[in-house]
Order: sequence, then C-alpha cells, then structure tokens
Amino acid sequence: MFSLTSLFCFFAFMIGTIEGSVIVALRQQNTDVLVKALANVSDPFSPQYGKYWTQKMIDDVVNPLKEDVDGLIHVLKDLKIDCFQRGAALECSEVPPLWPIFPLIEFVEVPANTSKPRHRVGDGNGYVGREVVNKLYNITGGHVSKASVCAVEYQGAMGYNNSDLVAQQMLNGEKPVVISPSHSIGVNEGGGMETQLDVQMMAEVAENVELWFWHEDAWVYSFAVRFLDAAVIPDVLSMSWGWSEAEQCQPGLGTCPNITSAQYVHRTNLEYVKMGLRGVSVMVASGDAGAPGRTNELCLNQGVHPVYPGSSPYVTSVGATYVVPSSFHNVSWKTPLCREYGCVEGTQELPTNYNATGWTAGGGFAIYGETQASWQKKAVEGYLSSQAQMPANFSRQGRGYPDVSVVGHNCPVMMGGSLGGVDGTSCSSPLFAAIVALLNDHQVSRKKPKLGFLNPMLYKMWEDGVFNDITQGNNWCTEEECCGPDAGFEAAEGWDPVSGLGTPNVGRMVEWLDKI
Repeated sequence: MFSLTSLFCFFAFMIGTIEGSVIVALRQQNTDVLVKALANVSDPFSPQYGKYWTQKMIDDVVNPLKEDVDGLIHVLKDLKIDCFQRGAALECSEVPPLWPIFPLIEFVEVPANTSKPRHRVGDGNGYVGREVVNKLYNITGGHVSKASVCAVEYQGAMGYNNSDLVAQQMLNGEKPVVISPSHSIGVNEGGGMETQLDVQMMAEVAENVELWFWHEDAWVYSFAVRFLDAAVIPDVLSMSWGWSEAEQCQPGLGTCPNITSAQYVHRTNLEYVKMGLRGVSVMVASGDAGAPGRTNELCLNQGVHPVYPGSSPYVTSVGATYVVPSSFHNVSWKTPLCREYGCVEGTQELPTNYNATGWTAGGGFAIYGETQASWQKKAVEGYLSSQAQMPANFSRQGRGYPDVSVVGHNCPVMMGGSLGGVDGTSCSSPLFAAIVALLNDHQVSRKKPKLGFLNPMLYKMWEDGVFNDITQGNNWCTEEECCGPDAGFEAAEGWDPVSGLGTPNVGRMVEWLDKI
C-alpha cells in the first residue's frame, strides 16, 4: 500500500513481538442492517436522511457478545498478549496466534514500512491558487464557521509544518489557521510533501476550516477502527493513498496474512459504512496511474487494475483534471500568489493524462465485494451503452469510479519556505474534501444535517444538471507510458470512469441543497 505519490514497498509479516500494536478484526454480525441504514440516512429524500447513528448504536448491532470478547482477551493475556477492545476489533501488543481455536478472530493487520514519497512537479502554466479554484467551481466567499476536514496519512508519511501552512494561506490572501495539537493524531515529523499538499489544499479552499491531521502506521482497516473508536472526530476525511484492489493481502508478505484481498476489502468497506452512518464524508483519490494502475506502469500485464480504497462503493472517489491554459492574459489577480508567482488562466478542464501532464488520473470498475450501488446504476448504464472505447474485459457489474473530478495539476505548495507546484489526485482529493466542508458549513448555518456519505446525493444532483460534464479524454495511460485502448476507458457524455460526473459547480450545489 502506498501514497498515490509514492513508491510501493512490500513489508514483512512476522508472528511474535512487533514494533507498535496491531489491530485484530473480530467477526461481526448483522452487517446487512448497517448497509440498509446507510442507504436511508444518505438519501436526501428519505425520512431518515441525516439521522446519523452513534458509535454505540453501531456497536450494539454488529459487535460480538461482550462475554465472548472478554473471554478472548483473558486467554490472550495468558499468552502474554495484552489487548483491549475497539468496537468490533481488538488492539493488541503482539500478533496473536491465528489458530482455529480462536474462531472469533477474523484477521490481523500488521504495520508496514514504506519507501520515500515521489511527486510530480507542475509544468509552469501557472498555479491553481485560491482565485483559480473559486472561479473554476463557482465558489463565492469560501469562509467557514463550523466545519472540519482531516488529512489521513499512512505508513511513515512525514507530516506537516505549520509555518509553511501559514505562508501558503497568506499567499492566497487568507487569514491563517493552523493545526492544533488536539487535532494532530499520530506521529508528525513535519515537512512531508504528501501531508503538506493535503493540508494546504484544504486550507486554500475553505478559509477558517478546522484542520486535522491523522497518521496511521498500518493500513486502511486499522485506521478505520481507531478513527471510529475516537471520542471526537472530524466531519470530512481525505485519503490520497491506494493500491491495487487485487493485492491488498498477500499471504506471508502483506498487511493481512491470513485472509484474501477480497475479504479484506469487504471488511474495510463495512468500516466505511460505519463512517457514513456516523455522518462522516470520506474522499479518496482515484489514483495517478490511469486504469492500468501502479502495478502495471509499464503495461506488462493485460487489462485494468482498480485501486483501493478509491474503488470502494462507500467513499467518494475523486479524479483529477488540468486547466487548459488560455492564450489571452487579461485576469486582474488579487492575491499575492497569483500576482507574484502567476496563476493559470483558462476555463476549460480536461482529465489529466500522460500525454498532457505526465501522469493519468485513475478510474474503472471495482472487482470485489459489493453489487453496483443503486445510486449510480442509471449513470453507469448510460456509459456502458455509449459508443465510448472501453476494454474487452472489466467488471461491468462493479462499482464505477471516480465519482467526481477537480483540478490536480500545478497545485501551489510551500515546502521549507519555498513555493513549488505539485501534481496528483493527492491534490484533487483534499480540494474536493474542502468543498464538502464548505457545503457542510452551509448546511449547519441552516440547521440542516451535515452531508455524511455523499454519493446518493451527488448522483441526484447530477441528474439535475449540477455538474460540469467533461466529455473528452481517456485513462489508458499510466505515469510511464500509454498502454492502449484495451487498458482503459474513454470519456463520454454523462458519467464515465475517466472524470466521473464531472467537476462541481458549488453555487449550483448550494442552490440544490436549499431546495430539499
């Protein structure tokens, strides 16, 4: 598993003492109840819309019997393994024996080591500063009073620097905010490009937003367990990480040595269901290596390789665009960033592609777990019946992603006091997360519920013409080369697995919300 702007590195699994604790998944019950409940609380036309659950309500439905869990903890203590309960999981000091005598244990996720991140740099067409984003997506104001958004990082991401964060906001003409110690969870070593990009893009869009940073040593399931067990949590998450859905677990090498990737994906999806029931909105980057995926950068393997968790049906998957530079230069910039360093001019956006930006936003169809969601059935069927080029073999019944796209090229990031442009869906995901924070703030000001799991609402908005459709482009390239039409998808009118529903028009989204 890797950051979408980093290299992948296998990590060793070992029985016995490991550095740090491990998360042990316990077998759950009645999970179908949660899935049905999420559909109701997320449908803006349901009587249950916005009536979110507490964690206790969730635990009461799916957790195993308390006496069984207490018994397991006692037995493990006799084996010199200390554990305590986190919802339908245990956090333990060591990896417990994975023997049949422990039927309550589903699997264990172990921490990982990763390589250093890598990042692409913008090509000098101008930065996508706050002024550019506001114009592209019809954002007026952009100041929030009661909204929070969190950058989630994994496996040794270095963290953020508040001085750089303040400097970037000042360049964008904003009153600076910083991440408070109470909202910084896990190790923050400061100055990591991945986190710097995430938090600065969030602050760029949503002025005065309550910023969070959360670092997880292991992978997405462990984060979800710890997040849901926390006493106070943010409203919106952004994760710029992912890896091939088919390679989430590799026995003897991966995070989950005793189950299949399909089982791991299914269980983690249930944790995202719980987040939605709690009223949390989860954004995930769709990937930076097109439909072939980072496991097929050189086009050596046939077909497409969906990336997880961006392919989960219970998150909002975010693709990336770039602004086609205009030949006319008549914008009167107001912010120091655009006046002094230059911002891109233009109104047309196209999907990022190797031929234009040196990398390709991900998209495709999930291969595991859930049936295609009802909220996107009409949109996906429209695409599948179109004349767009698509591979001969892919999971036509799977969840199609991304859901939306926003700009991900030449994003302005301060690093050690110096400004530079950074590319990736790692920029797009936090940008859209901040847009969701703006919408949450609007809802709270009207005494309406926060948006929670977005997708059912987004696809209803799309049916009403809220999004800016992108009908050009394809995703059969990676970061290294182009594999050809049988390794990806072509854009079309309406939803497509290149740019999703298109890019947001925030003004129209607000008008739509005001009518329900």
